[in-house]
Amino acid sequence: MDLETLLTMIYVIVEEWYEAKIAPQKSRRGRPAQFSDSEALTIAVVGAWGKGVPWDSERGLIRYMHSHYKAMFPHLPQRSAFNERVRRLYGVLVELQQELSERLREVQVLYECVDCLPIPAGSGGQYSRARRHWLMDSTIGRGSGQWFWGDHLLVAVQSNGAVTGWLVGAAHLNDRWLLEAFVSTRAGTTCLMGPPRPPHRSHAEYAKPPIGFIGGWAAVGRATGLPYLADRGFNGPRWAEHWQTHYQATVFTIPPDNMSSPAWTPAEKHWLNHHRQVVETTFAILTEVFHLKRLRAHSRWGQLTRIAAKIAAFNLGLWLNHLLGRPPFAFATLLC
Repeated sequence: MDLETLLTMIYVIVEEWYEAKIAPQKSRRGRPAQFSDSEALTIAVVGAWGKGVPWDSERGLIRYMHSHYKAMFPHLPQRSAFNERVRRLYGVLVELQQELSERLREVQVLYECVDCLPIPAGSGGQYSRARRHWLMDSTIGRGSGQWFWGDHLLVAVQSNGAVTGWLVGAAHLNDRWLLEAFVSTRAGTTCLMGPPRPPHRSHAEYAKPPIGFIGGWAAVGRATGLPYLADRGFNGPRWAEHWQTHYQATVFTIPPDNMSSPAWTPAEKHWLNHHRQVVETTFAILTEVFHLKRLRAHSRWGQLTRIAAKIAAFNLGLWLNHLLGRPPFAFATLLC
């Protein structure tokens, strides 16, 4: 479809949902804003696309909308005012993402996949020079087989690809601690306590709760009661038992090679990797189509808002493909 059709369809979906779910919760004092929340959400979601669109930045997005779609959005503000408006709608973007994931939930959805995606803040050279960078609370960590400076994005994905929740943490944090924060928040008891210390280990060897940035708590979503399929970065029998006991969260992952219990067979490993392929596909689309690794934000709040917009746009793309009878991951041909 062309860009105008995409804008129209997204506006209709967002406006209908907003008026039914969000507007009744808002105060109706004063005169209504000329530029509505639904219009701001529509432009933020469409602006999250990075492939197949005639802009390559938020500045270019606003300029293009002023030049070509002034009749559709006659009261669109300039970029700084638009940025502020969308940041105030961060929570609404998160609710939109979760609403779409629930619409896409099917009877045969039997599990969620969790994994971490590196979100670079900049290059190594920028890290060595940027003593006053807005993301100096980000750290050096390892992801996708290489070292980077930035954060990790923990994402939970249904078997149909819909993102049900996410959380951001500094790059040096172990994946298990991010999942601890994620499942504990979903259970209603946000904490970082970890499993108990094994009796044969000293206190010095015990994994203490980390120090580092963790944010985006409102976006973790709701507990579904479904098991989580995870990669080796989340393994460990003590952690699995801890998550099950305290948060009723079942996590399946290939156990460490040094465990005394029987190792998984190749068929069992293949089964897990096959069913986890959906999260790899989701990460590929978020990276290639929505440029999730190139946020270009200038504040932590801006970073979280842009992640929320891109993930809401991804879920909305899945929903549009569902409505149009297209393959769910056919994003390359959705906008042309």
